[in-house]
Amino acid sequence: MKINNRIKQYRELRNYTQMYMSEQLGISQNTYSKLESGGIKLTVERLRQIAEILDVSLMDLLNNSNQPISDVHDRSSEKSHEYLETIQIMNKELVLQVIGTLNEQINYLRKENERLMEILSNLSKK
Repeated sequence: MKINNRIKQYRELRNYTQMYMSEQLGISQNTYSKLESGGIKLTVERLRQIAEILDVSLMDLLNNSNQPISDVHDRSSEKSHEYLETIQIMNKELVLQVIGTLNEQINYLRKENERLMEILSNLSKK
């Protein structure tokens, strides 16, 4: 499938109009229409802009398979995955901090227990 057809399919999947796309790209609706019909050659930069607007990867647009676009893998899922990884890292760091604090408290309580045991021992000797 040609790039222009994939762009059109992704646009339609998002329920975007050609007018919306043209406004986002800063071009006329007529120019955008030519872009989708293959009348205008696309630059890499223009493809990047379109991928950004459609929230798909550049590779999704460049994929020339004839499979219809139905299960869209967009960057929002990639962003969600990155977000979850970040949260996991932050949670791990937080858990390690809590463990460190708890270890400090345990050490303090052990020392305090030893001190109290020594006081009791001294009192029992008297």
